[in-house]
This record gives sequence, structure tokens and C-alpha cells, in this order.
Amino acid sequence: MDVDPNLTVPLASGATPPGFRPHALELAWNLGVPREVVWAWLNDPRTFTRGQLPPFRVEFLPMPDGRPGGFEPGCLNAHHGPLMSFHGVIGEVRAPEYRDLIYGYGSYALSMRVARPRRLQFWFEEAGPGRSTLRMRLDTDVRRGLGSLWGGVNRFFWWNFGLSARLILALRARRT
Repeated sequence: MDVDPNLTVPLASGATPPGFRPHALELAWNLGVPREVVWAWLNDPRTFTRGQLPPFRVEFLPMPDGRPGGFEPGCLNAHHGPLMSFHGVIGEVRAPEYRDLIYGYGSYALSMRVARPRRLQFWFEEAGPGRSTLRMRLDTDVRRGLGSLWGGVNRFFWWNFGLSARLILALRARRT
């Protein structure tokens, strides 16, 4: 199923709300496993639905044709919990190279007055035999004056994500 680009572009690149500034965070992790292993892990909905600490939760709605939801274009999903509601639609997916998540208007962190995520993109790159690089970009509208704080909090969160990815993928590689 293709996603209508006219539907997704305004959500990902529309006007920044008054009093906010665009913020982009880009990070990359070098991983000691092939790109296909990283792709399979990061595109398995169970990676996000299992192990969430209550009351946080990640949900994927079933596709319109009844198939289970997952990381395919048009799938609606939500990551929610106290002080956060990130709901969006999976945009472009090019296996095993790229995945796009476009957040809907009304998604927020802490409050609608603090941070509003727009888009989360991942690029999966080969970095040599048995190695890969995972690149990420998170675009968010952040209240004026809070960009540095938002960036710092997110660098810490994504640092933990990268550490978890290295550990989990290294364990998987040992099992095979």
C-alpha cells in the first residue's frame, strides 16, 4: 500500500506553531552486525510492544484490510504514557535501507506547550562485512528557549537506545 504524499507532507513539514522553533537531532550508531539484522530487529513491532514499562505502551492498529499492523506504509501507531503521546503513521519504507514515521498533529512530549514531534527517520547502512551503521533523525517543534534542554534530554534517551541496540544485537548475533 502506498501512502499519499499529499497526506503525509503537511504533517511532517507544515508550519511551525507560534512560539516554537524547529529542532533536529541526528545521531548514528556503528553496530557489529549486518544491516539486515538491524533492519529485522528495528522493524519488528514486538521490539516496541514487549518490555514496555507500565504505564507506557506502544500500539499498532490493524491495517484496513485486517492484517496486523506493523512497520509498513499507512500503519497507524501510538507510543503513549505519562506526559507523552506520540501518535503517527508509518510513511515511506524501503527495505533494508530506510523507514519513516510521521507524527500527527497533537503529538507531544511533557505538554503541547513544550515539544511536538513531527518525524522520526532511520537509515540502515552497510559499514563493511558484518557491520552496519544506523542513522536517526528526529524532527520536533520545541518551545522557544527549550531547544538545548530538549536536545540534551533526547541525546541521553537515544544514547540509551544505542546502548540497548548494541547489547541486544550482539546477543542475537551470538545465538546464530
